[in-house]
Amino acid sequence: MFLFKKITAALLAPLPLCLIAILFGLLLLWFTQKKKTGNTLIFLGISLLTLLSLTPVSNSLLASLENRYPSHLQQSTTNNHDVKFIVVLGGGHITDPAISITSQANTSTLVRVTEGVRLLKTYPGSKLVLSGGSVFSKPPEAETMHTIAKVMGVVENSLILERQSKDTKDQAVNIKVIVKDNRFILVTSASHMPRAMALFENQGLSPTPAPTNHRARNTNTPGPGYYFPNASALRSSEIFIHEHLGILWARLRGQI
Repeated sequence: MFLFKKITAALLAPLPLCLIAILFGLLLLWFTQKKKTGNTLIFLGISLLTLLSLTPVSNSLLASLENRYPSHLQQSTTNNHDVKFIVVLGGGHITDPAISITSQANTSTLVRVTEGVRLLKTYPGSKLVLSGGSVFSKPPEAETMHTIAKVMGVVENSLILERQSKDTKDQAVNIKVIVKDNRFILVTSASHMPRAMALFENQGLSPTPAPTNHRARNTNTPGPGYYFPNASALRSSEIFIHEHLGILWARLRGQI
């Protein structure tokens, strides 16, 4: 079921989906009499791919997810000692000893760990919980996050690793065992935060959200490239679709 979920999500991403539509359209044009249907599929595939590759469009879509929870900008005070844990969810990694540890972590993972370390310094006495298991790459992602946190100066006794989770639902279940009834802050990408919060709340947890790794950022003076199709915008659209598919899957499975 886990592999089915991953394959389905990959096929429904904008680029594969649009290319499949264009391919089917070409096949209909070349080998059948359904020319109108073929032309329609090609037109829809090209149009949708172009639209989702425009930054104004992708930003508007992604902002609907990223703006649901404000950034955690609170500064350190004497009242912050009741926060016991800073929980950071992994966002992907690869294992390649030939490259730096900061390159082995996906950008989202690197940003999330950085935000977690920032909050660890804001809340004295708290512990940094790094969550991520082995999915398609070993060792567990938590180990990569652990190494990055150590490079950033976090001492060993401030770190707790959760190495078993394969997805966000697993993380909510496993982290509940760690944090129990203590107050904790949840760090993940802003686009992923709505799904993560729903899954954690379904476990009876009430984390304080600390979204990071925002992509739909306000730009006062965008350059000319802002209005042309580009790969970065397409990636933002892909994240938007991926998150909504994840929310739909969780609802169908009764997880939220």
